[in-house]
This record gives sequence, C-alpha cells and structure tokens, in this order.
Amino acid sequence: MKKTLLACILALIMIGATIPVSAMGSLPAGVPTSLEAPSIKSIELLQNEEGVPYFQAQVYFPQSVLNIDSESPAGGSVFWDYAVKVDSGAWTEFGGGGYINVYTGGDESEGPVTAKNFPITFDPIDEGSLTSVDIKSHVYSYKLKVYYDYYEGWPDVEPINSPASNVVTIGSGSFYADASTWAEPELAKANELSLIPDILKGADLTKPITREEFCELAVLLYEKVTATATSPIAVNPFTDTKNSQILKAYGLGITAGTSPNTFSPKTLINREQCAAMLFRTIKGIAPNADYSVSNVKDFPDQKNISAYAGESTKYMSKLGIIKGDASGNFMPKATTTAQKAAGYGMATREAAILMAVRTYETMD
Repeated sequence: MKKTLLACILALIMIGATIPVSAMGSLPAGVPTSLEAPSIKSIELLQNEEGVPYFQAQVYFPQSVLNIDSESPAGGSVFWDYAVKVDSGAWTEFGGGGYINVYTGGDESEGPVTAKNFPITFDPIDEGSLTSVDIKSHVYSYKLKVYYDYYEGWPDVEPINSPASNVVTIGSGSFYADASTWAEPELAKANELSLIPDILKGADLTKPITREEFCELAVLLYEKVTATATSPIAVNPFTDTKNSQILKAYGLGITAGTSPNTFSPKTLINREQCAAMLFRTIKGIAPNADYSVSNVKDFPDQKNISAYAGESTKYMSKLGIIKGDASGNFMPKATTTAQKAAGYGMATREAAILMAVRTYETMD
C-alpha cells in the first residue's frame, strides 16, 4: 500500500513538473490566454550595403496583438519568431526574431498603432539558419509566430504563443521539377509576385487543375490585386468541403456549387470553366471596367463553347490571358469520347497560374 501511495505521489510530482506555471495557476491580470496569428502578405529578396542577401516580408499583425503589446500587462512584451525551410527540407526551429515594437511601435505622440502590414526582415545568413541564398536554384519557405512574454513571476513562466502564420515562399527551383519548359519564365514571375497558392506548391504543374485549386488561385489573385484580405461566408452551404478559400471564392461570386449542398472540390475543370471563373474574378476586382466583346470574332470552334462561357472566353482571349492553338481554336472542352480520354480542353495547373500572372499584369 505504501509503495502504491509513493508511486502515485511521484507521478503527480512528475506531471506537475511538465505543466507550465501559467497553466497550473491563474495568469496575471490582463495577460491573454492566447494570441491571434500574424499573416505574411508577401516576401522579396533584398541586399544590404555589403551585398549580403536578406528577405523582407510584409506582415499583417492583428489589432489585438498590437494592443496587448501596447498595454504590456504584467510588464511583458510581444515578440516574433520565424521558421524557414529550403525546398522540401525540414523546418528550422522558431527563432531569429525580436521585439515586435521595433517594427510596429510609433512615437508616443502618435497614439495607438493600428493593424496593417509592416515590413519585417529575415537575415537568415547572419542568424545562422542559412549559409547562402539562391532563389534561382531553391525555394525558401517562411512562417511566423508571435508570443507574449511577461516578467511577473519570471523566470518561472511560459510565454503565450500564437498559432503559426500562413506559409510564404520565394524562389523558383522546385517549381521546375514538374513543369513544362515553355511555362518556366511566367511561373518564375508568378512565384516572385506570390501568386502561387500553397496548394499548388510542389504539385505536378503539368496535370489538370481542380475546382478547389483554381478557387485558391483566384482568391489569391483577387487579394493581391485589390490589396484586401477577404473573409469566407459565415455559413458553409457545402457538405463536401470546409476549405476557407473555396468559401471566400463562393462569397465573392467567383464560383458556385455543383448542387445546392455540394462543391465537388476535386473535380477537374476545362478551359471554358476556367475562363468563366477567371472572368468573374476580374469583374469582382474591377466591376466598372469595360467588358465589351462585340468586336471580338468568333473562334473557329465557337460552336463547342457553352453559352454561359461565350462572353468570358472572348474577353479572356481579347486580353491575351487565355490563348488558343495555332489555328485560333479555343479548345473549350472535350466533346467526344476520344477527346475526353485524351484530356482535351482541360486546364492545366501551370496554364492556370500563367493566366493569373497575365491577369495581374493587365490589372496592376
């Protein structure tokens, strides 16, 4: 009996030793139990005066994070850290950051800082996480987190961590492994503009694109051109997806379901469907633009284009966003069994990314 009691006491002591102090007792007044995650909007490669490369990202810090740093309960501060991954390698441990107010703090006379994008620098060589940077040969992926560290009860406290941010990448190396040679220049441009969604990174870009993938591409394009963050619709009507990017696209009118309660995210899309979705994206970005196609001639294969896609296919062609074959055919979709078997008229992932780049350049 004594041995059993002793074992229980030791087990409780060991469990208590593994639980952060902040979890065992109440937090000091004002210290939050959680933090909102930041989000990375873009990233670019720069060089310092000595020619050493570094990355600069535009990072959005939520107002709640800025407020807690300003209020400083229990004498604390908000810090940020990052993790980096090269190509398909492992993520480094979070580190290399510092005080958030180095970037977000304003003069006392300016009043509270409001949530917005702040330029944050990553010095991966100086900080020892990398020995060199070559965005032509490699792809570098970054993610951020913030945490609140306070000093009441220090050092026996645990920081309050946010979830990790989204992942942003820069570089072009890994995209060429499964992409057509003719597409490489525009794919590199898409990557530099941060127009490639995470769902397509590392995928075989020569394969057809799905409804889900195109929605993510279209929403990213919309947000980059408009410089706005969109929100998914409040009530999800679909039973076959919870993807927030699909729900954003649905809310923006870029796409619709395949039935009142299904979206069919893994269904492949053809060229006319792709044109229609991209056309709706463009109209959402610039609703008052001139979308006339009265002067655009019919395609040689116009009879094969569905009525709903007639305007969008002509407009995409008018802008040079979607191009036909050498004979001018749009190749909207497969109309015979043999064409279906051959994948005729399907929109590939790389072609869809190229359409996004051309749209961005047209509307920028």
